Amino acid sequence: MFVVSRNFSSRLFFFMILCFVWCCQSHHADQEISQNARQISHADSLIQFDPKAAESIYRVVLRDSSANSRSDNVNALLGLSSVYSNRGAFDSATTFLNKASDMAESMNDTVLIMTCLLGKGNITLDLGDHTQSEYSYKKGLALAMRTKNSDFQNRFFLGLGNEQLDRGDYPAAGKTFTEAMKIAEKAGDEKNLALALENMSITLKLTGEFREAIKYSNRSLQIRKKLNLLHDYASGLQNLGVIYRNLDKNDSALIFYRQANAIFQNLNDSVSIVRVRYNIGIILKNQKKFREAEAEMKSILQFCQQKNITEGQIYALSALASIFDQTSRAGEALVAIDSSVSKARRFRLSANLSLLLDRQHEILARLGHYKEAYQAALASRILSDSLLSLEKQKAIATLKTRYETERKEVENVLLKKEIEVKRTQVWLLWIGVILATSIFALLLLLLYLRSQRIRQQKLLAEEKSIRMEQEKRNKEQELVFQSLVQTDLIQLNRSFKEKLLPFKLKLPRKNQQDEFEQVLNGLTRDANKDPLAEFELLFTQLHASFSENILRICPDLTKTELHVCAMIRLNLSTKDIARLTNINMNSIEMTRYHIRKKLNLEQGENLAAFLMTV
Repeated sequence: MFVVSRNFSSRLFFFMILCFVWCCQSHHADQEISQNARQISHADSLIQFDPKAAESIYRVVLRDSSANSRSDNVNALLGLSSVYSNRGAFDSATTFLNKASDMAESMNDTVLIMTCLLGKGNITLDLGDHTQSEYSYKKGLALAMRTKNSDFQNRFFLGLGNEQLDRGDYPAAGKTFTEAMKIAEKAGDEKNLALALENMSITLKLTGEFREAIKYSNRSLQIRKKLNLLHDYASGLQNLGVIYRNLDKNDSALIFYRQANAIFQNLNDSVSIVRVRYNIGIILKNQKKFREAEAEMKSILQFCQQKNITEGQIYALSALASIFDQTSRAGEALVAIDSSVSKARRFRLSANLSLLLDRQHEILARLGHYKEAYQAALASRILSDSLLSLEKQKAIATLKTRYETERKEVENVLLKKEIEVKRTQVWLLWIGVILATSIFALLLLLLYLRSQRIRQQKLLAEEKSIRMEQEKRNKEQELVFQSLVQTDLIQLNRSFKEKLLPFKLKLPRKNQQDEFEQVLNGLTRDANKDPLAEFELLFTQLHASFSENILRICPDLTKTELHVCAMIRLNLSTKDIARLTNINMNSIEMTRYHIRKKLNLEQGENLAAFLMTV
């Protein structure tokens, strides 16, 4: 989904640093700005809006290296690194950055060295190398502390916070961003203060503290508006829209998205325009405003084709496929998703491709193209570590049962052989001692038979326990399978009834209309059933005391949360829970979060494992 990501923020942050270099090199303050320096400054301002023009300027500066100062060459290399990083060409970006870093080290220019370290931290963070990213930020921070450069201290704290945020260490990220805010406030640096406030807002959003996140976001927006930082202000509005979406306040989210879109339109920032408009389209789709959502996505697709934004085209086509599918236009949906998959394969966007293949196989299955649907599902399975399907779980359970049966048969054969050997020994001993030891042999035999009986009873008890546990697991799997099938059947009946009921009005006579409605009601008699009611009844038969036990632990769980707890107890995926409850997946994730909070589970505790013990 097109939201403002931490990777995009880090790239924008890297671009801001390039602009900053020109005003903080104190040892050049008393010299006039060279022509090349002015060209580089102009290229820096073009990176986000016209990267090709920026790259051309940087290369012109480097070709004229004999007439340049060495610092101009370093800044041109840093600019090229930023251009290629924004394109996702990280190998080339790293090559340019390493050249710049070597040159800065040879000049012993502290400001340029810190700028290069900041760039290395950002690129390695984009590549997911947290160890190298953390090392670069901390090394740069130590240098900034030693030179008492508060501006770079703030930037390294922000970079380090982003690295902690990216690896999920939210408490550490919160502390780091707090340090960045303190430094910015002490230095009177409102621009960096706004950036630190926004990053703190993102951290709070990820931990579910949405109200606090809104407060920090609003403070950041106030500063950016006062400083007339239009692009940053629009990005902040977009992030605020994301927070309101998480709170299910879609109307408020739309207001912020549209305000951001208006600013990005004025700035002619194509990528940001696509991101914010895509989010607007998704909200409209979720609100069942399919006509408006379709128009928005088609407009985005046309815009991305004109601007040659490949990933935007892929997401717009995928969203259109979903809209067509939900409005019973499966043929159009298949054309859209096929086009999206083709583009993702051509440009090797594997992360997107897995999700697209899942959607493709669902549409193919609904059209009855089962062979192609299977191939799409198999391709998706290869690309991702998705959860096993219900059918796969049943197959695995069957194999496990067969293995257990064979193992028991082998154990019984060995046990019989062992008994025969011991009996032979007893009889040989009895014959050897003859009459003198007959009483002793008899007692020994009685003790032996008793021990065998106890052992057999223990084995039978274990077998019974295993068999009962297996039967319980089979019943749980059957409950899940029946519930999912029943849910799909009810939804199909409802759809069938909704589509055929209008034909009643086309019959000329009242008695014909009544007869038509009676037949239709008979065919779709299950349409009004509540699948959750039957699920709850069957689940209670399997786990009679589950609801009572969990309510004793946490009395304020809602009925919906109890249903979700029961489904998690049966090891259902989020997607299957959404199907059974007819609630979207984002709401299910939010419900899981509320359940964890009500049960006072720690961050590392597994919710499903906890519910298995109830």
